[in-house]
Amino acid sequence: MSSHSKILSSDQLLNVLALSKDATAIYTSENIIIEMANDAMIAFWGKDRSIIGKPLEEAVPELKGQPFINMLKNVLLTGITDKGDAIAAETMKDGKLQTAYYSYEYRPIKDESGLPYCILHTASDVTDMVYAKKAIRETELQREALDQEQLMISIKEDQQKHDFISMVSHELKTPLTSISAYVQLMQKRAVTDSFMVNTLEKVQKQIRKMSTMIGSFLNVSRLESGKIQLIRSDFDIDKLICDVVEDVRLVHSAYQIHFIEGEPKVVNADREKIASVISNLISNAIKYSELGSTVVVESEIVDDMVYVRVIDHGIGIREEDLEKLFDRFYRVESLETRTISGFGIGLYLSAEIIDLHDGKIWAESIYGEGSTFHFYIPLVS
Repeated sequence: MSSHSKILSSDQLLNVLALSKDATAIYTSENIIIEMANDAMIAFWGKDRSIIGKPLEEAVPELKGQPFINMLKNVLLTGITDKGDAIAAETMKDGKLQTAYYSYEYRPIKDESGLPYCILHTASDVTDMVYAKKAIRETELQREALDQEQLMISIKEDQQKHDFISMVSHELKTPLTSISAYVQLMQKRAVTDSFMVNTLEKVQKQIRKMSTMIGSFLNVSRLESGKIQLIRSDFDIDKLICDVVEDVRLVHSAYQIHFIEGEPKVVNADREKIASVISNLISNAIKYSELGSTVVVESEIVDDMVYVRVIDHGIGIREEDLEKLFDRFYRVESLETRTISGFGIGLYLSAEIIDLHDGKIWAESIYGEGSTFHFYIPLVS
């Protein structure tokens, strides 16, 4: 192949190479003779023009042990172009061996018969770009590490919060049970004193409210720590609604709560938790309705699901609040709701319970006219 080198005109090649913005060189023969190189390529190597005509390995000895000589020989042997975007190379710069990164192309130049007789080498220094990408990646890694650290702190804080809620709820539950027992004992002994009877009934009502609140906090803590469990059984949801309605009537006797029991609608679910969902929806309907209002509860079978609706004619909910109703600790803030107590966990818990039952819960409302809360869960298959 070295016999073909005579067809190359040094003057012509030098003129062409001098015009190139990229570092450019031409090699011939199996020894990778530097036939020509422009100033940019010679600068990359850290040499002078005396290397022209020498084998590359002799002219740039620091390339020994690096892959480039063998790569060039392979291009000359196979006739296949070799190129890359950012390859590291150690060369002399300012009298020191330094690592730089280059995009390169080793392109074989072939004769009429298709045999390669020389290699055109072009290269660009991309060291700054490589280091910039590394710096960006390091910054991203640092940010990801910081995000991870913040996430771990958030998880730890959440766990501490859940532990605190759980501990306080348990601590409150014990004395509340004792207070309830004492109130019940006093109720039995104060039958003839109407003032005492009415007072104790109000106290018992507040105890029930507080017990429900504590139970909700405990359930939130269990739910968010993954400790809440479903105790499933088969039951008729209409009979459960009847039981819940009866319990709510005892506490809210001034309101009309209507429900007509229909055909059996058997579900496989956690009876206590579904009861808490229904009770919460009815209690909310009462809470946001005028004294003496009517609340309607309905149920029906649609395909393989049982749908339950709680309908009120209370103050209603603005459209912008509907999507956030089931968020944890979310409460609708308005002049009408300012005096209504609550922590914004009842609907959140209800949504999570229904979700655990592979169901769905949502609300529809016209502000000023009332609201309808829906949920469905699967029937027993």
